[in-house]
Parts: sequence; structure tokens; C-alpha cells
Amino acid sequence: MAPWTAWLAVVPLAAVCAADLRHRIIPDWCVAALALIGLLGAAGAQQSSGPDALQSALLAGGFCALIGGGLSVIGLWGWGDAKLLAAAGLITGVAGMPRLFMAMALAGGGLALLLLVLRGCVRRGRLALKPDAPRWLRAERRRLRLAPSVPYGLAIVAGLIAGM
Repeated sequence: MAPWTAWLAVVPLAAVCAADLRHRIIPDWCVAALALIGLLGAAGAQQSSGPDALQSALLAGGFCALIGGGLSVIGLWGWGDAKLLAAAGLITGVAGMPRLFMAMALAGGGLALLLLVLRGCVRRGRLALKPDAPRWLRAERRRLRLAPSVPYGLAIVAGLIAGM
């Protein structure tokens, strides 16, 4: 993967993290930008190193789309997570997939554990907020109290960074 692809991916990755953390939504423009960056990076690598780079990116993207789509169909993920994982596969290629999945699993497990601890604190009343706390923080506390949702886009981004 060329260094310029990593620099181009900074803005969409930051936007994914912010949107998924605050609203539990992954914007389509971020996923489209990441997929385009992955395809352009693979096409550039194909011209310099050989025909395998584009095939590797397409194979990894397709495999990740199947996994993400399957997890979305059975209700474990949202479709935004599935699309983001497919774009991550396009960027990492087949060679980066083991690092992508390992880092994604570790980050997702850590994130889920953190949210479970925070949820327990909120339910026991140990996580009090000041009345002038930011609205997004109050919304997150309410979300922790009512429904356990995990912003798994953060874990996918961590896996993508490790897979690059």
C-alpha cells in the first residue's frame, strides 16, 4: 500500500469514528471515499509491481463484503459496518487481511468490554454528569442505560489501520 493512500484515508476514517461514536451511523460518503482510495491504491500498485495488486484488493473486498453482509443479515451488525469492512478489504488487500481481522477483533472486544463496564456504572448511578455536560455525552449515557449498542466502526477502523 502506497503512503499516499494512508494520507488520503485520514479524513474519511476520522469522520467514520466521529459519526459512529456520536450517532451510531457510518456515512456512505466515507465508505465510498475509502473504497475509491483502495481501488486507486491497488491500481497504482498494479502498474508498479504487477497485476496481482488489483486482484488482491478485489478478492479481499469481496470476501469482507460477504462476511459483513452475513453479519448484517443475521442482525449482529449494521449495514454501515458491512460496507466499511468491504472498503477496508479493498484497501488492505489479501496480504493485510489477517492483521485487519486480528486488530478488529481485539479492538472490538476491548470496546465491548469498556461499554459493559460503563453500562454497569450508569445503571448503578456511579456515572453522574453535570447539568452542563455536552449533549452528546448525555445522549451516550442514555444510550448506555437503555440499549447496548456498540460503535463497531471504531474497531473496523482500528483493524484497517493495522492492516495498512
